[in-house]
Amino acid sequence: MMPVLLAVLVIASPACAQADQPLAPSTVLSGKPAKVKAPYRVIFNFDYRNTFVDAEPVRFYGLRIGAQRGRDLLAVGFYGLGDAYVQRQVPVEGVGIRDHLIDFDYVALSYERLLVNSRSWDIGIPLSIGLGTYRRSYINEDNKPVPYAVNELVPLEATLQIDLKIFKWLYIGTGMGYRHVLAADPAASRTLSDWTWYGKVGLRLGVLVRGIINGKRDRDGEEQR
Repeated sequence: MMPVLLAVLVIASPACAQADQPLAPSTVLSGKPAKVKAPYRVIFNFDYRNTFVDAEPVRFYGLRIGAQRGRDLLAVGFYGLGDAYVQRQVPVEGVGIRDHLIDFDYVALSYERLLVNSRSWDIGIPLSIGLGTYRRSYINEDNKPVPYAVNELVPLEATLQIDLKIFKWLYIGTGMGYRHVLAADPAASRTLSDWTWYGKVGLRLGVLVRGIINGKRDRDGEEQR
């Protein structure tokens, strides 16, 4: 699913860039082709998130794909624990004392309003709502995980983030915020609701693809002269 979605966005990026727009008067008079600015910028980034599960530090990994128009950015993200969180020798109802495993992943839809959108920096406040699962299992006598509970979750998250633009198509960023998790099981909500902070590296796919296409056109034009 993800490779297909990524391919669609990559293909769509140059198409957005070439959308029909009226030519400026100077272009009509000079007869030179106009540089058309895409109304949307496609973004793609990896997140490396640090947070807490049951008040213990853990690391999340994720990726986000979205589109930016002006100061508004809408994106969908996919997040999950790098490794299941292990609790040593805890009571499991109906089983006894066992090593306990917690796993957690979710999909989130986010809206971000950029407070600063300069040549070098972006500063914004992303707000997101997600849907995910909280899975619990224990280690049996054969040292194998045995699933015994699954809960559906709705994570709500608000952060403040800062992006530094390395190139027009490449940026790095960091952010900090709070995640509150809605769940039917109050214990799951308490376990997973906590502060989160992260670093990320991302690409502006539309800018990158257009740069490659325009560079190829320039080379082809020089060869024909």
